[in-house]
Amino acid sequence: MNTDNKDPMQLRWPPDLKSRLCLVFLGLVLCFGGFGAGMQCRDWVVDTLFNMLANRLPLPAALRQGRNIPVSKLPGPPRQTGTVFLLDEPGAAAPMTGIDDEDQRWADVAGNYYTGAFIEAFSYEAAGTAGPQVRVRYKRRGPTCEGRLEARRLKPNFAYQLKLQGDFRNRERYETIGRLGRWRLPGKKTNYIDRDYDEYPESAKGDVEAYILFDFFVTDGDGNAVREFSLDSSLHVLWNAIRQHSGGVPRADQVEVAVFAGNPAYYGKIKSRGTREFIWAEREAARYTAADQLIRLPPGKYEAFLALTEESFHAIDRDGGHWATVMRLPVSFEIVAAGAPVAAGE
Repeated sequence: MNTDNKDPMQLRWPPDLKSRLCLVFLGLVLCFGGFGAGMQCRDWVVDTLFNMLANRLPLPAALRQGRNIPVSKLPGPPRQTGTVFLLDEPGAAAPMTGIDDEDQRWADVAGNYYTGAFIEAFSYEAAGTAGPQVRVRYKRRGPTCEGRLEARRLKPNFAYQLKLQGDFRNRERYETIGRLGRWRLPGKKTNYIDRDYDEYPESAKGDVEAYILFDFFVTDGDGNAVREFSLDSSLHVLWNAIRQHSGGVPRADQVEVAVFAGNPAYYGKIKSRGTREFIWAEREAARYTAADQLIRLPPGKYEAFLALTEESFHAIDRDGGHWATVMRLPVSFEIVAAGAPVAAGE
């Protein structure tokens, strides 16, 4: 047998149509299968790298400030241990209006995903007593913006940011709120500073969101929550100390949350049925000059909005959300100087 023939093997296109179609079909299967596997591999690599970095790198904001200001801040009054509703009487509180933002998150604070049936049926805009309901009673006059919030049938085991949003029609107070808190320009980018707002076109400045993220709460397994609030903080974002990173945050600044994801009305495939999560708030570091500083609005009359924004926890998956604002309530109040008399009921 001749073993000296080293001519390369030649591939030839099949002469018959049936074989050619089979090869084209197999080629398409390989192409699309490889693309899908590549996308899954890419998502896995990005997710792994993000979680690895988030779990190991401390937040540098306080270090950059160089003023010995802690990165975390536990906002507001002490948190309630139970869910007792007090605002059911007619006229006792004002209802927030729901918004079905397209950037919603469909996983709880532990990363458990909701079922397709729950997602399809859930709507913040649902009217009546069967849908999500948030009622707020707030003081019309006092040293800060404060009140009580009662929520029913929101997303279960879910973290919500509590914000004060400026109303551009009240331009002076709108900018006061932004310069104490944060700016959100149109689009998906984040982390804007005062200069970004100042340099934004004057004709489009009304499209910018000026807000103070000043508190947060986590719903129970049925989507209920109660929160007494008092604006004393300017916050950047929320973090999960276990699933993202603790950043050296003391346990006293972390809110412990028990998550039970066993209700089939909300959950299907879950990661962990029962867990304890620890949620903490990062300061908006640029707004602080001292560790014990309280953030207060300057005296004056304000026309603004109380708003709830879903916490996305920097998710990168398709159901992780992008800080969707889903509830709003117009509010009107007056901030008076500390020590000024305030009548009962105001």
